[in-house]
Amino acid sequence: MRSGYMMESRIIRKLVENDFFVEPNQRILDPRTGKTREIDLIAQRWNYDYKMTAAESKVSVLVNFICEAKNNPYPMVLLTELPLSPGLEPWESLHECRTGLFAGHDLETTFYDFLYGRDHKIYTQYCSFKPKKGANETGWMAWHPDDFYDDLEKIISFCKDQAVQDEKALTDDYHRLHLYLPVVILGGDLFIAEPMQEKISLRKVDVARLIHFGVQNQEQSLSLVFFVTERYFSALFDEIVRLGQSLEKTTVERLRSYKP
Repeated sequence: MRSGYMMESRIIRKLVENDFFVEPNQRILDPRTGKTREIDLIAQRWNYDYKMTAAESKVSVLVNFICEAKNNPYPMVLLTELPLSPGLEPWESLHECRTGLFAGHDLETTFYDFLYGRDHKIYTQYCSFKPKKGANETGWMAWHPDDFYDDLEKIISFCKDQAVQDEKALTDDYHRLHLYLPVVILGGDLFIAEPMQEKISLRKVDVARLIHFGVQNQEQSLSLVFFVTERYFSALFDEIVRLGQSLEKTTVERLRSYKP
């Protein structure tokens, strides 16, 4: 039951049972290596009755969850809270296709307000642990797994590319807000580190947020990534989808109010 393959199967089954469309084991081309790589799953929920009503006003709000499932044997920890800085523009960390009314960023409520406005803090580093290997060594050491970093870069790169491609390809008069959200679903424990005087306190949580700093086209690139436990991911997805539905409904009502 601790197999990563079984974990993916459980997640996919639960998503399907909750009316999500799921694309498992999607192959993508890695622009850095020129080789294909696999994304564990892509999920989105589509409510036909609700979407048909919005389509009459040419409005589409959609959340695409781009997921890696990691059955981490040792806890994953997020640490170092994101500080306020005039050099950081966190709203650029959401990978969205915006067309029509949404392109103007003039709505009172957006995905940004929700994803950044919650009580949870945002962190800038992560680590896992592994046992110390020396003959006389005991305890654990912090560790930054290379394969985990590669998987994180993979889903972030996919989100960036899809959002940009959509905006370039979709040139009609639709009002679109399509979010591509990278998510790491953990089979093991998730903690956040809270510095205290002369020690660190680790608090167990079910969801936490990371700002990933990367480079794209020789410029700094930010990405918001959700870390969530397997036991809680369904509730998180439902919450974000409900926000999308609320944004869609609000936009439809605004457009209808403009009509004479």
